[in-house]
Amino acid sequence: MPDITIPSFPPITGLNWEPQGETTPEEVSNKATPLKIHADADNAGYADDVSDTPGGPTNPRLMNYWPGQSPASHQLRLRRFGRQAPGAFIHLPAGTQLRKSWQYTHGVSTTDSRSISVQIGIGAEGLSAGMSATFSHSVTVSDEQTQTTEFTVESPAPGYTRVWVLWDLMYELAVLDANTGGQLRAGTYRGDVDFTNDSHYSGAYLNYNWTLKVISSGNLFPQSRDFAAATGAAA
Repeated sequence: MPDITIPSFPPITGLNWEPQGETTPEEVSNKATPLKIHADADNAGYADDVSDTPGGPTNPRLMNYWPGQSPASHQLRLRRFGRQAPGAFIHLPAGTQLRKSWQYTHGVSTTDSRSISVQIGIGAEGLSAGMSATFSHSVTVSDEQTQTTEFTVESPAPGYTRVWVLWDLMYELAVLDANTGGQLRAGTYRGDVDFTNDSHYSGAYLNYNWTLKVISSGNLFPQSRDFAAATGAAA
């Protein structure tokens, strides 16, 4: 089921209106939550993803940050916005119907899905369920697919022209500095990590895999409005 709380699309104001490439992002959720950070002991030969909160109960785990080399307190923010689907903006006069097919890639790639899941800590429940639980908001994404998508635009009433555009629902994930609100630096931080539960702590380089990621949800939403062809007055 698509995310039913879709973005507020800009109003179609007239026959000369043209859509923005993207709508203004709307915040869905902004919360403090632990994330995974990638630890690499470099010449010790160990590397893994660990909680960015020191002292966890299981290994591998981050034991401590070195003085002055820890990330700032962070917030994880989710925003949504519409991105105009390529080739999907038309003016359709009365007495005509448009049926168009185009090859279009949308949805979230396997690489992005794994990267998001690892850093946020989403398990076997899947990306949509995991993001919904993380942000306490219904989030629906589909696997990336390249397909021939067909849409049909019906004819407006006699004397009118239909302005029609198709939006792809996008999600933006950002890790923000809780103090400044700016995007958190991905790294490099330093700390001690217990990789193997052997009481041998390795100094490690620590980096977030991402602090900003934009993905297509794979959900498409049409928007349209009719105007009198002679006067430009809205129906």
